[in-house]
Amino acid sequence: MIARLKSAGARTLSLLLIPASIVPVLLVVPQIAESHRLFDRRHNSGPIAPPEVVLSANQKARLQPVAPYAGKGSVPVLAYGQVTDSRDAGPLAVTRRAFAEQMAALRQMGFRSIATGDYLRLRRGDTRGLPERPILITFDGGRLNSYRGTDRVLQRYGFQATMFVATADVRREDPKFLTWRELKDMDRSGRWDIQPLAHDGYRRVASNERGDMAPFYAVRRFTASEGLETFADYERRVTEDVFDVREALEDQGFDPQALAVPEGNYGQLGSNDPAIAPFMRGLLARQFGAFFTRDAKNDPGYAGADAEAERYVVGRATTTDRLYMWLRDHSPGAARPDHRPKRRRSHR
Repeated sequence: MIARLKSAGARTLSLLLIPASIVPVLLVVPQIAESHRLFDRRHNSGPIAPPEVVLSANQKARLQPVAPYAGKGSVPVLAYGQVTDSRDAGPLAVTRRAFAEQMAALRQMGFRSIATGDYLRLRRGDTRGLPERPILITFDGGRLNSYRGTDRVLQRYGFQATMFVATADVRREDPKFLTWRELKDMDRSGRWDIQPLAHDGYRRVASNERGDMAPFYAVRRFTASEGLETFADYERRVTEDVFDVREALEDQGFDPQALAVPEGNYGQLGSNDPAIAPFMRGLLARQFGAFFTRDAKNDPGYAGADAEAERYVVGRATTTDRLYMWLRDHSPGAARPDHRPKRRRSHR
């Protein structure tokens, strides 16, 4: 009897000890997962081989070069977001194949890319050494997938591009975004120019008590505790962000020359205070040689001499033919300027 009780007690004790033996394993599993994530980020962050793209005979026949326009002080500016084959990336992302085909088309059409400094020089009327059909290719956000999916494509066609970076994400070492080391390597390659997007100002903020969200720079922020911030508080918030992104890049040895306004909207496309747009326009013009925005209908002209320049946003729905037609119809060197689609007038 006593022997049976001792045996049962031993089994009970062993069962009680099993959960305790699992605890160290449970503690180690997250560490293993984190180590794997860091290993994967470190060893699978290089450029991806470019897709094989060959323009068809029909495409080559359609994609005729536009008339040279460099002497007119204008340049088309393209804005890309993510370049990835993920279906969850949203409407502003393009696939790697679509991007490669668009770059092949630009080369076929006689475009040659320029850097931000060249663009600023062209705006001042200095076209020495610039190609006949210059184009500025830009990316927003500093995402890793935008670099990985495009670098070898740019290399294949002899293009360079500008990456507008959200420096708060770089400092946070978010694995989805490029690191300072990677950005410096990109800059040294000669294919990339690193410029500011915002520090933390790419985030959206509430603009009213209903919780409607709007771009960080475009509105006075609403909070439940304070209500709508004063204009003075708005000024302080956005000015600090502009100064922070400039300082973060300068601290890393970059030369911030032009800023891409997050979502292309500093209040000129809609705001809860009419004083915001003129304030931001003045601030950005003083701080940078140029700043980039968006056209409400995504139908801007080529960027000219003004400090504010609108970019043509390339997204998932942008076909190569659509990109070609925008470039053709807006070229200031076009022999027949009536190519540009006429806007319909509303009759009331």
